[in-house]
Amino acid sequence: MHDEERLRARQGAVRIRAGVPYSNPDTTLSLLPGAAVGQWLASQRHHVTGRLLDSGCGNQPFAAWYRPLVTAAVCLDAAPLPGVDVIGFADRLPFADASFDTVLATEVLEHVEDAERAVADIARVLVPGGCALITVPYLYPTHEAPYDFRRFTHYGLASVLRRHGLEVVSLDAKGGPVLLVFHYLVLALVGGLDAVGARLGGRGLTAVPAVRRLLAGPQEAFIRRGAIRLAVRGTTTRASLGYMAVARRPS
Repeated sequence: MHDEERLRARQGAVRIRAGVPYSNPDTTLSLLPGAAVGQWLASQRHHVTGRLLDSGCGNQPFAAWYRPLVTAAVCLDAAPLPGVDVIGFADRLPFADASFDTVLATEVLEHVEDAERAVADIARVLVPGGCALITVPYLYPTHEAPYDFRRFTHYGLASVLRRHGLEVVSLDAKGGPVLLVFHYLVLALVGGLDAVGARLGGRGLTAVPAVRRLLAGPQEAFIRRGAIRLAVRGTTTRASLGYMAVARRPS
């Protein structure tokens, strides 16, 4: 049974440039977190094979990127959104053991009631040797309220994966302090623009296409300069928007 209250706005489909799935400025105001995730996914594409489960898929933003890499894809979400194949919860996966070669769970574990069970289920539905690609937020605002329950440090993410029998192949940061500060500046600017629009008696100014383009410009330049630090080292272990891991079920 699904929860009708989970019919909420989700990230729109990505734009693929040079094999990297980037957030679309037409549907996403802050492009930086999505750029970090997209660049990381592209670097891990060799782990995306066979039959894939997109767990907590939402609007399936990455579908155009992963479908050419796999033989089949199943999209699961708690909300009956277009494109969802199976209505269900990420901590109660309705699939048999060893059903998938790859599991993708982007920004999902913070939204499930039982993160331990969700990771255990990921391990259960993977075939031996199969890989899960998992991203979680850390120093990131509350989102999709009231279904935002927790945050993971990189130590915490690695620990929960290992606790359920998964081998951590790699663990990376979703950018460092510079990216984090830039993201919060974008959010502050978005809030200010929308407040001005409301005071003027109209809609938020960020709904205006020209304003969205102005917001996107500096972010696109930041991304093009390669300023996104993905590896976990130094200050990224303590100050990052989030963390991203590849975990393998042992053969």
